[in-house]
Amino acid sequence: MISSLASVKPPNSPWRELDAPANAGGYLSIYYSEDLSRLPIRWVTKPGDTKSDPNLETLTYGMFSFCGYQTRSGVIRRKYPHLFFATLRKGERGLTGYYHIGWFAKAVSDKERDFCLAADAAHFIENPIPLTNVDGICGTNVSRPFRTVRLLSGVECKKMINLIYRRPNAISAYLEEIERLERFNLVHGGYRYFRREQKERFSWDIAARYLKEVQPSSQELVATARAIRST
Repeated sequence: MISSLASVKPPNSPWRELDAPANAGGYLSIYYSEDLSRLPIRWVTKPGDTKSDPNLETLTYGMFSFCGYQTRSGVIRRKYPHLFFATLRKGERGLTGYYHIGWFAKAVSDKERDFCLAADAAHFIENPIPLTNVDGICGTNVSRPFRTVRLLSGVECKKMINLIYRRPNAISAYLEEIERLERFNLVHGGYRYFRREQKERFSWDIAARYLKEVQPSSQELVATARAIRST
């Protein structure tokens, strides 16, 4: 496993550039948000299954969890750098954040097509924009019921980026709330993240546990490309 922070953080190995085209599309991904916060942060206190994504501490997705691997493999297969996030608040789904994916790496899991993603830019907002409003403003169809992820065209992505960037970036406030509720978990349960028995905060310092030390061989890359195309 990798041991130093300098060797872990992108653009260093094992991360590779996504190299997306200018007109690329993207995905809208649904995540569970926190009941005990005024902000739509990830569900830090979820009983028995505390959530680690979207991981704003490192601006990654899938490095510390294995849920949603099909979305991540789709991002790589299509070279779609735009990853939007939405969650359910007060009975209504709303748009909360955005990653521009710059890099990807093989995730440490038992799934052949599992990758983790890292953003080179991100923007999260304090008050979710109802998906019905997003449809009205951006001409999308994201308010129609779907389970976990929705595919977006390049034109739709540009409009949604413009919409979300009109509002102040609240990532600093998100991080404060995440830390506050992690401390709550630590005080009342002995761990910040119970399922993994983790007392530390998520950071690039502990990312070495979740990433492979070297880039895959050329044979592994060919096999991975074939596996991704088959999804």
